[in-house]
Parts: sequence; C-alpha cells; structure tokens
Amino acid sequence: MPIHLHHPSPHVALITIDNPEKRNAMSRAMLAELAGLWDSLETSDCRCIVITGAGDKAFCTGGDQSAKDGQYDGRGIVGLPIDEFQSIIRDIPKPVIARINGFA
Repeated sequence: MPIHLHHPSPHVALITIDNPEKRNAMSRAMLAELAGLWDSLETSDCRCIVITGAGDKAFCTGGDQSAKDGQYDGRGIVGLPIDEFQSIIRDIPKPVIARINGFA
C-alpha cells in the first residue's frame, strides 16, 4: 500500500503518504491503512508521530476525487467530514508533527 511506516529512531514513528503522481491524494484503501496505523500507534511505545508526503510537490492534497471506489462524496474522505477526520488525528495522546513538503 502507499502508506509506509518507519521508525527512524527509538520511539519515533514516521508515516509517509506515497502517492506522488497524484500529489499524495488519499484513496479509500490508503485512508483505511492510515486509520489502522493510527490505532496501533496510539497504544504503541512510540512517543511522537511524524507524517509526511512522498516527493517534493505536495504533502497531501486530500481525498482522491478521481478514485473509482466512491470514496469521495463531496463531504469528505469516505463520507467522513474532514473536520471529524482531523479530530481523530488531533485526539491521539501523542505529539503529531506534519513534515510539510510542497502543497498541503
């Protein structure tokens, strides 16, 4: 999948959104994978989560509106309002750092 998890140092999780040809737009499968990682990182021994996008043109341009899986319905990714998805990220009890590279 185009979501990669690395541990560059002890207690640091680095998540990379790897879809640079679409400026790291997220498909339903990518979002499901990210949600699964989020659940496991919440209870892991990592102390900080860094999220970035592959390449240098865009961090993440949001939901992949061209995906044929029906994951974008105008309200947000997979029918989930964007502010609700942001609260999932905001409510994790660990610092989350966005390593922005390019458009966001």
